[in-house]
Amino acid sequence: MEGSSIEKKRKLPFGHYLSKNENDEAVYECKPLSQQEYADGWQSVLPKKNIDNAIHHWSVTLAQLPPNLWKKYRINYEGNKQYNPVIRDNIYYYSINESKYDSELKQLYIELSKGRESDKNLIKTLLEKLENQVTGWLTIRAKNFLKTNDEKYCADLEYKNLEFN
Repeated sequence: MEGSSIEKKRKLPFGHYLSKNENDEAVYECKPLSQQEYADGWQSVLPKKNIDNAIHHWSVTLAQLPPNLWKKYRINYEGNKQYNPVIRDNIYYYSINESKYDSELKQLYIELSKGRESDKNLIKTLLEKLENQVTGWLTIRAKNFLKTNDEKYCADLEYKNLEFN
C-alpha cells in the first residue's frame, strides 16, 4: 500500500499510561507515582477506562493504598467470610492484601489525619511496631510528620467518614 504508514503501537510498561495535553495536542507517557510522591501529597489524575487505556491491577497493603482511596476502603462479608473488595480508580484497580498490621495502619492513618491534634506519642508507638515490617507512603509520611511537625503532611487525609471494622 503506497502512501500509507502503519505505526506499531509500543506496549507501555506496567502502570504507565498516555495523557494528551489539550492545549498543544501532545501526548505524554505518564508513570505511576512512587510511595515517596504519595507521602509528599501528590495524587494521580488517571485517564478514564476506555479501549485505548489498559487496566492495571495493583496488589497493595493498606500502607500503600493511595491516600485519596482510603475513603473507598471497606471490609465486606460473604456468608461468614470477610474480604476486601477491589478498589477502582479509573484505570488502576487495587486489591488489598491483609496483614497483621492493618489495625496499626488504620490507627496511624486516623491519627495523622487529625493534623495539629495528632497524638505524636501514639504515632511514634505505631511506627515502632511497624518498623522494618511495613513500608509505604503512610509510614514515610508519619516519619516526616514527626520530623518536621508540618501540617502539610495531613491536609489530604480524611477520616471522618471512614468505616473501619
